[in-house]
Amino acid sequence: MTYKQDEYIKQYNHTAQIANTIRHSRYFLVSILIICLYIFSIYQIFYKSPSLYFNIWFIFTEVFVSLCWLISTVYFKPEQYSLIIAHRWLQFQCFSVGTLIASGIFLIFYYLPATNQSFEPIQALTLSALLLIVTQTFGLTYLTQKLNYFCLAFIPSIVPYLIAQFFFLDGSNHLFSLSINFGLIVILMCAMTSYRIHRRVSTLHAKNNLLVDSAKQQVKWTDELCQQLQDEVNKSRDIELQLQLGNQILEQKVKERTFDIEQMNKDLENQQANLVLAHEIAGLRPWDWNIKDRKIVVTNYKQEKTLRHSKEHQQQLQHVIHPDDIPHFKSAMIQHLRGFKDRYEATYRIQNSQGKWSWVHDIGRVIQRDPDNRKPLRMVGIRRDIHQERTSQERLKLAASVLEQAAEGIFILNEELCYIEVNPFYEQLTGFNYDQIIGKHLFDITANYKSIQRSMHYSIIKQVLKIGEYDGELHEKFLSGKELTLWMHINAITDDQNRVTHYIGIVSDLTERKLQEQRLSYLENYDTLTDLPNRFYYNYQLHQYLVSQQDSIKQLAVIRLNIDRFRPLNEYLSNNGGDELLRQVAQRLRLTNAEALFVAHLNGDDFAIVYEISHIRPSVQEHCERINKAFSIPFNIFGQDHVITLSMGVAFYPEHGRQLDYLNNCAEQALSEAKNLGGNTTRYYSNENTALLEQGIFLERDLRKAIQNNELVVYYQPKINFRDKNIYGFEALVRWNHPEKGLIPPGLFIPLAEQTSLISDIGRFVLQKTAQQIRFWNNLGYQNICVSVNIVAQQLRRGQLLNDLDEAIDANQIDGASLELEITESSLVENLDSVRELLNEIKKRKINISLDDFGTGYSSLSYLADFPIDILKIDRSFISKIGENKQLAIVSAMIAMGKAMGMTVVAEGIETEQQLQYLQDLECDIAQGYFFSKPLPQEEATVFLENNISSPAYTYLI
Repeated sequence: MTYKQDEYIKQYNHTAQIANTIRHSRYFLVSILIICLYIFSIYQIFYKSPSLYFNIWFIFTEVFVSLCWLISTVYFKPEQYSLIIAHRWLQFQCFSVGTLIASGIFLIFYYLPATNQSFEPIQALTLSALLLIVTQTFGLTYLTQKLNYFCLAFIPSIVPYLIAQFFFLDGSNHLFSLSINFGLIVILMCAMTSYRIHRRVSTLHAKNNLLVDSAKQQVKWTDELCQQLQDEVNKSRDIELQLQLGNQILEQKVKERTFDIEQMNKDLENQQANLVLAHEIAGLRPWDWNIKDRKIVVTNYKQEKTLRHSKEHQQQLQHVIHPDDIPHFKSAMIQHLRGFKDRYEATYRIQNSQGKWSWVHDIGRVIQRDPDNRKPLRMVGIRRDIHQERTSQERLKLAASVLEQAAEGIFILNEELCYIEVNPFYEQLTGFNYDQIIGKHLFDITANYKSIQRSMHYSIIKQVLKIGEYDGELHEKFLSGKELTLWMHINAITDDQNRVTHYIGIVSDLTERKLQEQRLSYLENYDTLTDLPNRFYYNYQLHQYLVSQQDSIKQLAVIRLNIDRFRPLNEYLSNNGGDELLRQVAQRLRLTNAEALFVAHLNGDDFAIVYEISHIRPSVQEHCERINKAFSIPFNIFGQDHVITLSMGVAFYPEHGRQLDYLNNCAEQALSEAKNLGGNTTRYYSNENTALLEQGIFLERDLRKAIQNNELVVYYQPKINFRDKNIYGFEALVRWNHPEKGLIPPGLFIPLAEQTSLISDIGRFVLQKTAQQIRFWNNLGYQNICVSVNIVAQQLRRGQLLNDLDEAIDANQIDGASLELEITESSLVENLDSVRELLNEIKKRKINISLDDFGTGYSSLSYLADFPIDILKIDRSFISKIGENKQLAIVSAMIAMGKAMGMTVVAEGIETEQQLQYLQDLECDIAQGYFFSKPLPQEEATVFLENNISSPAYTYLI
């Protein structure tokens, strides 16, 4: 047995000893009253001599013992007292009674013989022995649940006899003393034996409870394991089917992929042949240099590949490259190998087989480097014979055909950056003809009035003269009047000695492209329907205001607006009408917010305004009032006038936040509060909203964990039948036992759960626990107990209620008549046909249906006639006001109506005798409320059921 079991048994024994002693002590006190009355009566009948002290003892004893009995009966009711207080009370009671018995023995044995000559010592000894023996016998019968209670009554009682044996009794009474002593010892031994028997029985009962709980847990674990095993089997079947399907799909994919690979191989072979042919025709000679292994593969003019060692290849290049070109060749190669240039590119002369020098263009790139030290490992390239191209390069550069057919502006400048040639497209761009351009400097045909333009021209000329090229965008206004956005590329042309001889410029017109970019920017940042900035641009611009260092903007107000009831209005107007309404709303907002920094259309009917708070502008409240006043004028949509209202939420910078998202969230919270109030109002954000929101978020998070961790418990409030005062059943009520916050009232977490799917999970949990409890009570022999469970609208609409009911009934083998579903009137408002069909299906399972909180919601007599409702439950708000004339009439009418329709009428919230009597006079059927009992845990509910099922519950509780 574990330590926890020992502690449980010890606590159980202690509780049982006190509870049983409290119950038996009442009989003990009655016995004391009777024996004292019996002895007093004997003395008064046979020895009529009055005795003041004996009379006082008798009266005091009777009064004190009666008070003790009254306190034990009234105050120490079952399950309604503290164990510590009860323990102290029993100790006091036992000791006091023992003391009173000792006082009576003393008076009878010592005092009465001295005052009454006819009362002989042997008679006194007989009466006192009778008082002692009888009281100890009663103590042995009723006080041995705990030995110290018996000893507290036993020890004071025998003190007079113990004293008498040493001081008063003569030799003739020694035998009597020995007999009395022996009898007292026997009584004490019997008390010890009786105490051990009681303790052993209590221990066995506690162990039996532990075994029962353990057996239930084992059964539950077995069911869970069986369910898990079944789930695993089902999953294995599903996986097997998926694998079979996957194998079939994979086989098909492999076949398709194989066919694709074969086609790709054929294409690659064709491409390889084409590439070889292209290299052969173009005179390209590829090479592949394995720097790591010092091997190079080169291709000759016959496209034959040869593998050489790198050192051998370098020696050959030293002999075939022109001596003047070797430094340039080496420099280009080293710069690329060291990573200074993206690729290797060199033009040099080589000696052909006839001994003549021929120009070649060599291009290559490192395709593999060491990841640690970035050293080159492999390089590939192509060497091309450009001798013929080199010879005709000047002719090709000046070819008129290129200039005439070019779709971009092309110009040629001399070394002094003066025009020597332009093509027709460049003439078209500038607006000048050929003669007006030739001979002028590069920027002489543009306007240079502004210093910024002159500075930009100077930097371009300086860059071209310094590095020989320019590539960039510029906005130019020509003296001809044309203004364009251009992209200009200027590159220097050098001779064989690398001297600049000419400059070639290529100019592209970017004007149309810029217009396209502007249009795209508009589409990206503005809403095409309302022409207002969209959410993206709103967030960007508001962020700029928040991070701006301008001292002039110190306070901002973010106003979020929403059209009230826009969805039904949009459905009525159709899409075109809704769009037209949004356009007119945007236009009116634009006109009424001329002083605002920003007006945006975020989405749908959601708008936002950024308003600067300043002493020279109207206040935010005045500004919002002006908007509302402007929107009081109707909107004409396709010939019909429509009056709309706005809900507005306002958050302030920096009071409510300095970050974009936080400030937007604050405004949205204020807007939500305005819409929850019915719209057509303005709400300002308050920090209390954040606290409530966070509390709700944390509570929702803890509630989800509570469902997973079994922190929810079900309490049961009894229902009493007015006719026979017996228990009709219980109502199941959920409670949350939070591990840190303790017992959380349902009024705090049930509304939160109803906003999410958690209420369905909670309802399913309560239904299962209730079915288990009904099964438990049925096993105890209570077959006719009916327990009601509250069902919310969400459970009716989600479609899982019938499955949950069938699962609970089948799993616990209970009768459907043992369940009662309490449904509120608001649950019947939407989807009347589907709800009616669902309730009819529930009735087929013999489950009772109760209409809860009748008279407080969408009350309609059609519900009572159209739906299969068995029970009518009057809300506590009507019961609590019984005594008022109007309320009496309403309650009376409700009960009469329910009776007339053949329904059972339940009154909840009964707390007073007046309410109970009034409802009983009206022949109400079922009573429920704190007058009978508060909601009880399952153990206390079972005890309540055991104590009240066979006796009139009403009489007992009263």
